[in-house]
Amino acid sequence: MASAEAESLAAPLLEPSARRGDRDPFVEVRLYRRGAGPVAIFRSDLSGPRRDRLDVRRIQANHGLRALYAFKPEGSRRGLRIRCDPTTGYSALPFRDGAAIALDGEPKESWTKPASVIVAGLLVPAVMAVVVVNGVPEPLRSWRVINGMLPPWILVSAVIIFARARTRPRAP
Repeated sequence: MASAEAESLAAPLLEPSARRGDRDPFVEVRLYRRGAGPVAIFRSDLSGPRRDRLDVRRIQANHGLRALYAFKPEGSRRGLRIRCDPTTGYSALPFRDGAAIALDGEPKESWTKPASVIVAGLLVPAVMAVVVVNGVPEPLRSWRVINGMLPPWILVSAVIIFARARTRPRAP
């Protein structure tokens, strides 16, 4: 029974493991995505010179995340972002061997969404500019929506709206 207690994850939370010399230090990670989950529960080895740092880049790469945050599942509250050292990819803060941590991940966005926004943002003003310069083509004049030449202020409005949409900060 004593060996089962030593192997449990709850025992090392308050004090370091007595068997530290014969195994690698680790933390148990409960990974959430935007507060939903947990989507994965796994053990992650601690790295770094003192073997007390989390390998943030590897977790992000394995699970397709662009950011990791400390997470409190009881209150469904996201905490501070877990930053990593730019050269090594390890966490800036140390973690205790055997600790159980909850992380909330922000998934990487698909490249198609920003690409389609850019294409639409360039295509719509370009079409409007062609219509303003060359006039409305004959097939479009029969439409009730377009009865004449588009004024330049429509083109300017479209460019301003596109620029604002691209530079608007997003909430985490």
